[in-house]
Amino acid sequence: MKLASWAILLAGAAGCASGGGLYPDTDVMEVQGYELKVATGVQKSGGLLQAGTLEYSGAGDLTSVFREYVASMRSAGWTSATDDIAGGKAIGTMRKDNRTCALEFVSAAGQVRATIKVSQTK
Repeated sequence: MKLASWAILLAGAAGCASGGGLYPDTDVMEVQGYELKVATGVQKSGGLLQAGTLEYSGAGDLTSVFREYVASMRSAGWTSATDDIAGGKAIGTMRKDNRTCALEFVSAAGQVRATIKVSQTK
């Protein structure tokens, strides 16, 4: 009985948040355990996100969430160009092929809003 209860609990928790894998049909990671709130201007081609903005939100420690996200993007082949964490805000830039990914994570009252914007490198 306890095992069945745990299975139901875990299944329910898994459905509460997205993230952890790749944004569908792209090479951009979702934010682990966060909910996708808005996706705008999304342009995909050949399994790559060519352009678009993804906005996620969830609870957590800003520094940990940001560092884990950057590490997950590196595992997907992105390289870090810059990053800065200060005063409840973390910003960064990553690059892959001819694309740039701008990261902005903002924390307020224990909630983190993550904005991921992919564009063509100029």
